[in-house]
Amino acid sequence: MWSRVGTGNLGAAFAVFGFAIGGLLAARSLFSFVTLWLTQAGLTLADTASIPTLLGVTPSSIILGGVAVIAVLLWRLPRPAPEPGAWPWYHTGLALGVLGTLAWVAGAPAGWHWGLSMTGPSRTLLGVLVDQAAHPMTWGAFMLLGVPLGSWLSAWSKGTARWQVAEARDLPRRFVGGLLMGFGGTVAGGCNIGNALTGLSILSLNSTA
Repeated sequence: MWSRVGTGNLGAAFAVFGFAIGGLLAARSLFSFVTLWLTQAGLTLADTASIPTLLGVTPSSIILGGVAVIAVLLWRLPRPAPEPGAWPWYHTGLALGVLGTLAWVAGAPAGWHWGLSMTGPSRTLLGVLVDQAAHPMTWGAFMLLGVPLGSWLSAWSKGTARWQVAEARDLPRRFVGGLLMGFGGTVAGGCNIGNALTGLSILSLNSTA
């Protein structure tokens, strides 16, 4: 959603606004009790936080097993052809891996220990607008601001940057969809970026669940 905002998609801006509101409601406002209740009702697995610890194996064995499974899938499944002018999937995957690693390395000195993340920084940006004293800016929030900027630069360089106005009747659906995503991302401890890309990269048990 954030990347689409940078390309001029106004409908995505409504979704992003709902995303931030939903996250803030679930974290620190009207529905924070739901997040708190689910957190307290969670299972206790002897302070287990990672898949290797739960299974009693080394991280390298999990990584090698995952690489083997992915290799088989790449060998057996058909490979989709990239759209004209778009990166092939392996270029995108490599870029995400590099960016994810850089986010860990660059964010740690500033006290940011979550790598690539969208839900938390979105909440922070909205919180800063509402009450800056209660919601100080974080490294992750500054990183998130770079996403639409980077997508605009990419679209501008290719000549595809333009305003895209959605139909008025479509805007409520986008806002509510973003609202639900923000709420779900906060309750789940992360969205598809924070859990699927960042959490799984460190073999997090929470992200796997």
